[in-house]
Amino acid sequence: MLIGVCRVIISIPESFSLKEKRKVKRSIVDKVRSKFNVSIAEVDSQEIWNELVLGISIVSTESKYIYEVMSEIIKLIEEQKDTELIDYEIDIL
Repeated sequence: MLIGVCRVIISIPESFSLKEKRKVKRSIVDKVRSKFNVSIAEVDSQEIWNELVLGISIVSTESKYIYEVMSEIIKLIEEQKDTELIDYEIDIL
């Protein structure tokens, strides 16, 4: 059994309040959850209104599958309007 973990840092330049940040976060989280069978949550910078840090995890028996799914998720996040992907890191445990 392998566990894939991804930490994603996203900038939200048009966000000027936590309410606006929550709206963007909810949109991304809902899209990822509906398309992929993964766990996703905000894991850091909860009080910073223009930065979003998400943690994503998936379990599989193949590392190739984990990388494929995580790559598709990153692509989906990159395509979001009003956001900018700053950095991400994928680890397999």
